[in-house]
Amino acid sequence: MLFLSSCTKFLEQPSPDEFKPSTVADLQKILMYEGYPVPNRSFHPYASLLDDDIKCIGRDEGASNWRQGKPAFTWSKKMYSEMQLNGDNDPDTYGKYYQRIKGCNVILDNVQLVKGRQAEKDQLEGEAIALRAYYYFMLINLYGWPFNDSLHTPDKALGVPLVLSGKVADACLHRNTVLQVYNQVVSDITRGCLLLEKSDREPNVFSMNKYAAWLLASRIFLYMENWDNVMMYNDKLLAARFQLENMRFWASISNRDTADKSQECYINPFNKEILFLYGCVDEYSLLGLSRFNATPRYCASDALNASYEKGDLRADVYLNAWKTTGEFSKVNYKAHLGKSFRLPEAYLNRAEACIRKYIQQGDGALLQKAVADLNHLRQYRFSSKTFVPETAAGYYNNPQQLLQLCLGERRRELCFEEQRWFDLRRLGMPAITHFYYTDENKKPVAYQLPEKSNSYVLPIPDMALVNNPLLEPNP
Repeated sequence: MLFLSSCTKFLEQPSPDEFKPSTVADLQKILMYEGYPVPNRSFHPYASLLDDDIKCIGRDEGASNWRQGKPAFTWSKKMYSEMQLNGDNDPDTYGKYYQRIKGCNVILDNVQLVKGRQAEKDQLEGEAIALRAYYYFMLINLYGWPFNDSLHTPDKALGVPLVLSGKVADACLHRNTVLQVYNQVVSDITRGCLLLEKSDREPNVFSMNKYAAWLLASRIFLYMENWDNVMMYNDKLLAARFQLENMRFWASISNRDTADKSQECYINPFNKEILFLYGCVDEYSLLGLSRFNATPRYCASDALNASYEKGDLRADVYLNAWKTTGEFSKVNYKAHLGKSFRLPEAYLNRAEACIRKYIQQGDGALLQKAVADLNHLRQYRFSSKTFVPETAAGYYNNPQQLLQLCLGERRRELCFEEQRWFDLRRLGMPAITHFYYTDENKKPVAYQLPEKSNSYVLPIPDMALVNNPLLEPNP
């Protein structure tokens, strides 16, 4: 009874610094500072250390980013506490996402109650609810089983608690199922798209907009294997935005110390592929990319490097920072913000959906559309001398081969953008081996992630378990 009473008091108690917003402008400020990702606080700089695109390349000499990264690189069940012991003072990914969700919930609770034009209210609600969809999508893919996992069906598998009001916290809530969380994510992103589509405000890359919302919707439905909705949202996006950066231009520039600020790093506000630019450059801090000419502690794996064909310019433009020059890269020490939604994903999402739908139904037009999407992306990524377009004819009897090409392109294009780990989860959770150097006089130690391991679901942080006695830990 005492426990239930304390929960009730916690849920009903307002924050001591709470104030009542009265205008749309008030809520816009709250969303900017409490709802959007902040540029000086990372969510999970360890994300790229979990997958098979990374390897350790140096001896552990006590450098903080080596030690802080090791618990994730080795899939430790105590990764958060070990990262903290190794010098990371802010490892609570779980709490950071819920903090942003709380900011979005304040907007959604109040947006129709304050003064302002209805168009402004719709725009603000659209941004907040699409952001909440993104945050819950990230949480469920970090701390819940994949939606398509046959061994842990989404209607039974534990997800994360759903907190849908600014007046409620997760401190006294059980975990909702994976299906319930996905249903909420779908509801949120669907409404977010509708509201942002009718906005009269010109989209900009620094705020959630209809282009980014369409791309997020397609990603969500891709994970749910709802191929029709993947195609529908990408059809909308690619009808409005289709221009990619020409990688030949990027690769031809050798001197980056010019006045052309658009070329400082690939993910930048001037890149025409960027739909939404946000977040912290420190998301890459454990990879050693924040310092010019610093030797990285981790770098692209041999398998990732080998996957690039001759003439594929992405190998240099995307991975050169891992060769210690710090210049060509998606994000390097010159970056303004660290994360983005990029247009190439739309071509990859739609191509995969078309191929998988073709495998189900045998509609040749779908295979042709998939090949066209992959060719469009690849022609902007290869040198003019080496690009050879694919043709659908060779894949009618072997669509699985085209699917492997598509998934390979996804890996090459989206590497180190917090996509690979989630892709491995939805593609069957294969076994991975990482080698970690502990001493320069010893051979590296092998760490194994078995196929379909429980470690494909990250541990709920200890702090969250302490704060919420009803929160069930992951196995």
